[in-house]
Amino acid sequence: MSLVTAQTPAPTGSTFPNRFTGRQIVVTLGSDTDRPEYRLLDNGLMYYREGSEGGFTQLGQQKKDTTQKVFAKLEQTCKIKTTKLEKPENPAVTVTWKRAKTEFAVGWEKRKAPDEYEQFYEQFMELFPKNRRK
Repeated sequence: MSLVTAQTPAPTGSTFPNRFTGRQIVVTLGSDTDRPEYRLLDNGLMYYREGSEGGFTQLGQQKKDTTQKVFAKLEQTCKIKTTKLEKPENPAVTVTWKRAKTEFAVGWEKRKAPDEYEQFYEQFMELFPKNRRK
């Protein structure tokens, strides 16, 4: 007599930010090595970490429609894929759109953000818990 057990199919792709193959938005504050970084994956998962080498902390999940609106604002209103803005050496804020190995980034110094990016940044940060915002 043999026993049959059901196996859950493995999910396709990783939900871990460094291996996620879908779209993600990354906002980093400052240019220090321990700078805070906020990520929103296109599946709605939100992450935070300090520094580019730090571990990720999952901060919850946004609703599908909210996530789609955030990506649409960055892609269509801000036009991140075609924005020509020279990134300063020490940006106060950098917004990056990523998908697998493709990425587009826009950075600016304090109080020098293009209007649509300033609005995007403020709305993006509102998605994250206040106790994690810098």
